[in-house]
Parts: sequence; structure tokens; C-alpha cells
Amino acid sequence: MASIAMFMLYGCSSVKNVTKEQLADKWMLKSINNRLAADAFPNRTPYLLFNFDIDQVSGNGGCNTYSGKFTYNGGEFVASNLISTMMACADASEESTLLKLLGKKSKLSLVNGELVFLQDNKPVMMFERAKPLSAADLAGTWKLVSMNGKSISEGDAVKTPTLEFNFVENRLHGSTGCNNYNGGFSLENNVLELKPLVTTRMMCPKMDVEQEFVKTFTGRIDIDKDGNKLVLRKDNKTIMHFSK
Repeated sequence: MASIAMFMLYGCSSVKNVTKEQLADKWMLKSINNRLAADAFPNRTPYLLFNFDIDQVSGNGGCNTYSGKFTYNGGEFVASNLISTMMACADASEESTLLKLLGKKSKLSLVNGELVFLQDNKPVMMFERAKPLSAADLAGTWKLVSMNGKSISEGDAVKTPTLEFNFVENRLHGSTGCNNYNGGFSLENNVLELKPLVTTRMMCPKMDVEQEFVKTFTGRIDIDKDGNKLVLRKDNKTIMHFSK
């Protein structure tokens, strides 16, 4: 209740415009229309990602994923044409409210490190920065489930592609489905920067998965952990799912 009380006390005199640099992060919903996100979305907390390179916003509304173009000028955010997936989920009644609010013109401000969406001078949503992923969060062997929208099943490759992180040496390694690979990486604010992968040179009967894996798994990638799943995105598009 204290969080809701603070939410109602935010006034125009206490807020400042947010810079693009300050927005370039992952934001988790804290409250919506004076209701705690944990109560409104008991199964999954919605989140928000800004990509100023392509002027696109994306995220999850508690059930479905969404994305769309936006403008941000003078602290004013407009994303009037968001598109979302159409999955049916239990206890997702507030998702439509969230998407409706995101689609309206909002004044964005930072208050005590939290991102506030103001509409008609009233706070309608609050977001807090996502907790950065740690070595403990990413420990273990991750197996590829899907890539570029296609499910990866047994038989698509000689073996299931995998991913493991070595934070001591800042390197990752695993299987591409045929060959083994390794490469350097850095991780900051849940953004993975990958150097080109180095692979062994075996030939296998099925090489399509490996070729797509090496081509896709490179560059700047946003990484998100949802339980025992890893979701990797590039340019706000989901490129890979891994699971333990």
C-alpha cells in the first residue's frame, strides 16, 4: 500500500524529463492505475523495452508480446500503433488496459529512479529498472528450443544446440547442432555483446540449423530470463529461446 500512496503523491513539480540514454534499459511494471502490478498481473510481470536505433518499443503485456514504432520528443511518448500476439492466457484481463495506456500520449518522468507515465497530469503507470542478470542466473547448460520463430526439435540437427556461460573468462561455448563453438562476450544491463563465434570444422548430415545458429547468434542481443527459459532478442525481435 505504501507504493500506491507514493504513486498518488507524485506531482508535476517533482518530476523531470527523461533522456533517451536513461530510457535505454528494460523496465518492469510496478503499478498501473494505482494498482500494484503483482495484483493486476499475478502470473507474469509486464515489461517494456526501448530501442532508439529503430524507434521501436516492445515488451510483454503479462501474456502476449507487443511491439511498434514510437516517437519521443520533449519528454512526450507516443506509440499509437502497437501490435501484439493473440494468445489466450488466464488472469490476463489487465493486459488490454496496459496496451491501451501505452498507446496514448504520455509524459515520461523519472521519480526516485522509477519511470512514470503521466496522462492528463496524472500518473497511470510506474516502471522500475529490471534487475541485471548475474552469473548465477545464467549458470548451467541451456538447450535451444526455437530460433527465428521456428521450433527446434530432435531430428532437425545431429544434436540439440546448447549454450553455456563462463563469466571467469567472459566466454561462452556450446554446440551448434553439429560442431562445438566458443566466443567472447560482455553482459551489461541485460544486453549481451557477442564477438564472432569460433567453431570446429566437422561435416554433419544436417547443417542448416548450425548455419542459421552461427549467423543469428552474433552482435548486440537483449537477454531476458523467465523462470527456466532464456529469451534472446535482436532489434526488438525474438531470435532464440533456450531452456534448461
